Amino acid sequence: MTQLLITHGRLFTLGENNRYIPDGAVAVEDGKIAEIGTASKLVSKYPKAKRIDARDKLILPGFICAHHHFYSALARGMSVPGKPPRNFLEILKKLWWKLDAALDAKTVYYSSLVSAVDCLKHGVTTVIDHHESQNFQLGSLDEIARAVHETGLRANLCLGVSDRYGRSKEGIKENARFLQKLNSSHIPHPASLVSASVGLHASFTVKDSTVEDCVALARRYQAGVHTHCAEDISDQRDAMKKHRKTVVERLYKLGALGRKSILVHCVHTKDKELDIIRATGTSVVHNPESNMNNAVGASDILNMMRKGIRVGLGTDGMSSEMTAQARTAYLLQRHVHCDPRVAFAESANMLIQNNSRIVSALFNQRIGVLEPGAAADIITVDYNPPTPISAANFIGHLMFGLPYAKVNTVMVNGKVRLKNGKCVGLDENEILSKSREQAQRLWSMIR
Repeated sequence: MTQLLITHGRLFTLGENNRYIPDGAVAVEDGKIAEIGTASKLVSKYPKAKRIDARDKLILPGFICAHHHFYSALARGMSVPGKPPRNFLEILKKLWWKLDAALDAKTVYYSSLVSAVDCLKHGVTTVIDHHESQNFQLGSLDEIARAVHETGLRANLCLGVSDRYGRSKEGIKENARFLQKLNSSHIPHPASLVSASVGLHASFTVKDSTVEDCVALARRYQAGVHTHCAEDISDQRDAMKKHRKTVVERLYKLGALGRKSILVHCVHTKDKELDIIRATGTSVVHNPESNMNNAVGASDILNMMRKGIRVGLGTDGMSSEMTAQARTAYLLQRHVHCDPRVAFAESANMLIQNNSRIVSALFNQRIGVLEPGAAADIITVDYNPPTPISAANFIGHLMFGLPYAKVNTVMVNGKVRLKNGKCVGLDENEILSKSREQAQRLWSMIR
């Protein structure tokens, strides 16, 4: 039995009932949390355990990103050919659809690898990724899974199926192949670091028959559907024009909603759609920086949460820094509502409670909280605060201190993946050097 102790840190359990232990410790056995308590108690109880000293650091559960696009990593610094896009649809056509059409095995692998490394360095231990590479679909999820495996990250993967380039059957085939591969693995599902959903791009790029085929596949493997939803008003207009239904009404009729399904953005959803989302137990994932960057508007997350919808937090590929996303979400809601009293606790809860609930359902185990039996996904953060810290004011430190703090140690499933801020077993400089080569090659193919 492998035992490890993280000791002498300011420990916060997070989750629904956040506890604070000033001189705290967490005991890890075989990939799970065995016990939390004071350092003196656990050092005495586990005298032979290997120790990690977290003095002057926070001990926290690893952060979770509920919606990412690893494939976007190689776009950083790339110039968009032609005139700048004027709206959301032009952003897709002039940038993202050109980029994902040029992706191949090497660029998918390196974009995933550098994204996974970036996640670890920002204390993110679990990611729900949504991939697209229209001319490299079959085998694409294996390249992402390879990068995830090499870094030790926990990830839920899917390929976003779309009819916009006439190869949706191939996309469905890739999701099916990957789900079957995971299903036939000899590794017990709760012990696996990779799970899968069935991806759809968005309502405005898929036919009814495509959605129905994806829903049938998801049901076959008891998986969820992961899709963008009403990110821009154009998605709603397309649904009303073609189907005489709103986006959520259409997805509901076609069976795409449910406890393991994720609707990303929901910027332009109507109140009646929110009632459907709540009734079906579907999760929504808010991506504030992306919405601001694309100038599509701001999701009414406060109304969603009042209705009882589980709203998580993602980056949409903008970054891998989740505390910054929580801060942005909180500031955006105050700006939109012109009310300095709103969104403080709600924005934090998306990150530290709802993301945990979302991924725990996808992996069939407790993730994102320090409690006995939960996955041993743990981080230590170099944060020696200038003011008192407690369970009562943790959110204030989360919003105004942690976005600037350095992550020191990252453990995923009981294994140390980041030590003293460096990835264990990986040559980060070599990875970045090769990534730059692949990015240059990718850019040369985009016209």
